[in-house]
Amino acid sequence: MAITTIAELVRAARNGRSQKEFAHELGVLQSSISRYESGKASPPAPVIEHCMRMVHSGSSEPIPTADELANKVRTALADTSLGQVRLLISKLIDTLTGEYAQVCATTAASTMKDRK
Repeated sequence: MAITTIAELVRAARNGRSQKEFAHELGVLQSSISRYESGKASPPAPVIEHCMRMVHSGSSEPIPTADELANKVRTALADTSLGQVRLLISKLIDTLTGEYAQVCATTAASTMKDRK
């Protein structure tokens, strides 16, 4: 089964565990898991990354390169009627890269502090 939404990703990563158990593992509230799975809220990048690792850790599916992913998006979203979808994906990418940069900066600052 192909995972096509964040809600499906979270559900797949939970893998039958209760929302409460999974929330504890992720360090979020059970109500957050419920909202992520219903599509009423978007999880932060670290939660998405954790879910992706959980879902794909046992997978033999190859991880696409940036060029392969760009080509896939280019092909799948070429139709002019999908402009809103492209806009949403663009915003998602901006959010994920921004949050990733913050995590990297925080980690680097913590590492520098630990060295002193």
